[in-house]
Parts: sequence; structure tokens; C-alpha cells
Amino acid sequence: MPQRFTVAEKEDKLKLLASLIKPHATLYEVGGAVRDELLGIERFDIDVCSKLRVEDVKKILLNTDFVVSDKNLRMGTVHISCGKFVCEYTTFRTDSYDSASGEHTPKDVAFTTDMSLDARRRDFKCNALYKDVETGEIVDLLGGIADVKNKIISTADEPSVVFEADGLRVLRMVRFAAELGFEVEKNTFETARKNAWRVKDLAVERVRDEFEKILVADTKHKELGLKNAHIRGVEMLDELGILDMLLPELATLKGVEQPKKYHLYDAFNHSLKACEYAPPRLRFAALLHDVGKAEAIRQNGNMHEHAQIGAQMADEICKRFKLPTAQRKKIVKLVALHMTDIKGDTSTAKLRRFVAINYDVIFDLCDLMDADAMASSGKIDRENRIRNIAIEMQNDGSPLSVKDLKINGNDLVNLGVDEKSRAAILNELWLDTVMNPALNDRDKALAYVEKYVEKRMKP
Repeated sequence: MPQRFTVAEKEDKLKLLASLIKPHATLYEVGGAVRDELLGIERFDIDVCSKLRVEDVKKILLNTDFVVSDKNLRMGTVHISCGKFVCEYTTFRTDSYDSASGEHTPKDVAFTTDMSLDARRRDFKCNALYKDVETGEIVDLLGGIADVKNKIISTADEPSVVFEADGLRVLRMVRFAAELGFEVEKNTFETARKNAWRVKDLAVERVRDEFEKILVADTKHKELGLKNAHIRGVEMLDELGILDMLLPELATLKGVEQPKKYHLYDAFNHSLKACEYAPPRLRFAALLHDVGKAEAIRQNGNMHEHAQIGAQMADEICKRFKLPTAQRKKIVKLVALHMTDIKGDTSTAKLRRFVAINYDVIFDLCDLMDADAMASSGKIDRENRIRNIAIEMQNDGSPLSVKDLKINGNDLVNLGVDEKSRAAILNELWLDTVMNPALNDRDKALAYVEKYVEKRMKP
């Protein structure tokens, strides 16, 4: 969540809220915010709780500066806001789930005045810490402070109870371990492995969101300086058997050997390495960039068409993950194009046209290619010609789209060009101007069109 208020504003508003609640109950800050404070991490998404039911909180805050809005009344949760300040309030409760599935939503909810019961229904001890907003005292009923100090993740209740209750907790365990640099307690990890199948029962969107957070785990808490936290998370998913479940196509690359002259790793580990080196925005694409290799071998006996085959597979994977359309199309395009000029012998003319046609992804493609190279040999063996040409085109006035031309459809109307031909003529002019930026002059462009029309009208 982006910072919308200062630490001082947060503390002031929380204490004001606590003072209003105080005659009736003690208000506690709870969960990740308390954990992160112990780790020296600033956090601006705030969860608070008490024994009060939400209807009582609404009455108490009526005619104050605080506004209460419903979020999930069944779960005893409301939003409380005051200007820029927003927090989430939840009544102490117990939850029960259908252990036969991995569904994230509790089957039954019961409100309680007992904090210990509320603590037990949480996922991990490090997230079951309660800070008295008024006094600053931390109430630790389960040993969460020790877990934070020792950088350990262990469950708030018996591991089997925690993971059987909610399959999403397996993914959250991996994410927290990656984002915080924590180790997972042995029994917790083994029980999570036994319950990994529950991930299949979760809504795709929830799984996707957790997976994407794991892919950028190293960016969550930059102050911790956790290098390659994202790959640690992906490797943990693999160890738990979840990666094969989410991306079976990627699993087919395990053991697929590649030419030793160019590659240090098999196709699977190469894909993980590419994800390691890729910038955060490209990590999903990096994981999938060679996903077509095993299928290409099956179809053709070699990997030559793996980019095209992989692009089709990536499209299906992205649809399965319900990625936004723009993100899906970008990933598919990057996978399809990542082998362009792999030998470095494509003519400059062809590459200029390539850059113009694919300018929307060109620098992402270059970054993916660099990650691919690093994952292959541990170094970038040569300059990226595509990047150099793209920069050159930015500087030499080359039109990077039809809109950058000095003439437009109205000019073609004035020249008598029929409606059906206008788009094709402008596109041809654009690609020719990419080859010869001097053409991007209004008079020269008009002369080009006139000549083009004359040529087409000749019998």
C-alpha cells in the first residue's frame, strides 16, 4: 500500500481512536505491522482489533471525526478512516473451515472476547502479536517475538490445523519466508508439503496474486537487503510441489539438457536463473521464455521453434492465471521474440524495422534477452544490437509509430487517396521512413505519397 500519511499522523490517529474505544475495550494493533515494527520496517497498512463487535464500534465512533464503512460484516471487519488515515478493524473471533478442501473462506465464524482464541485462529506466530495502541506494550501469547527475533516461521496452532483450515496459508508461508528472509520451522514445512494439494481448491485470482508477490519478494522490504529473495520463494514452491502444480509446462523442462557450449544449466534451471536476473516487471515472462523447449523437441526433435511454440503455451498459461489482457499479450510477445538476432547477423535494416514494429516492448525485450544471456553463461557475451539500434532511432528522429509521421490521413484525403488505401500507404511510408529518417519531412512525405499513388494508378 502506498504511503498516504506520515508515521506521526498514523500514531496520532491510532491513539485518538484508542482513546475513544478505551472506555469499552483496549484497542490493539495486530499482525504484520507489529512484526515489521520489531524488524525495523515502516508499514502503513494497519490492522487493529478488540473484543468489541463492529456494531458497537460504529455507535462509539458516531459523530466523531472517524468514518466507519463496512468491509465484511460476516467476518467482523470494517474500515475506519479519518482524512488520509485508514485502518482495518476486526472483532476478536474464531474461524472454522472445511478441512476437505483448501478454500480460503471460513465455513463458520464466531466472535469472542478471548484474545487467545483470536491468536490461535491466525496463520503464523509472527503474525499473532498484539500491540496495545495506548501503552505500546506487545502482548505475545504464542511466542511470536521469539520467532521474529530468530527469523522463524511457525504456525499459530498445530501445523495440520492451520494448513487444513486454509490452503492459501501454504502460499503465504512461502511469501513471508521470501519477503522477510525467514526460515520455515521443519514440522511447519513438512506439514505444508502434505497440504500443498489444497492450493488447487483456491480461486485462481488468489493463487495468482500470491505467486506474483513471490516473484517480486526482493522488492517488498528493500531495507532488509534480501538479494534473490524471489528465487528463494520459487525454489521453495518447487520443493513443496506447488510449482509443478501451478506451472506443469515449466516442470517438463526439468532434465532437458541444452548444448554445453552455450548453457550452464538444464532448461528448467536456466528458466529459474533467467527469472533471477530479470527485473521485477519481467519475471513471469522470464520464467516462461523457454517453456516451449520440451514440446519443440517432442514435435520436431530439436529446439529450433521453441519460441513460437512457447508463445502459444505462454498464452494458455496466462489465460489460466487470469492475467490482465495487456500483461498476457506482452508476455506472449516477449516469449515469441526473445530469440531475435540470436546470432547477431541480422542486417541493420531489418532490425530497424523490427524495432519500429515492436517498439512497445523493445526495451523489455532487451532486458529479457540480457537476463537470458546471464542465465546461459553467467555473462552478457556481446552488446545488445537491438537496444543500441532502438536508442539510435530515438536520437535520429525515426518515427517510432505512424503517429510520428509528418503527415496523416487528412493529407491523404487531400491527395485523393481512397479510404481503403490510406492505412496501407501510411504504414508503408512509416516503415520506409524508419529505414531513411530523412523522409520524415512533410514535403518529402507528401512527394512520397504522390509518387506511390502515381505508381499504383499506372495501367
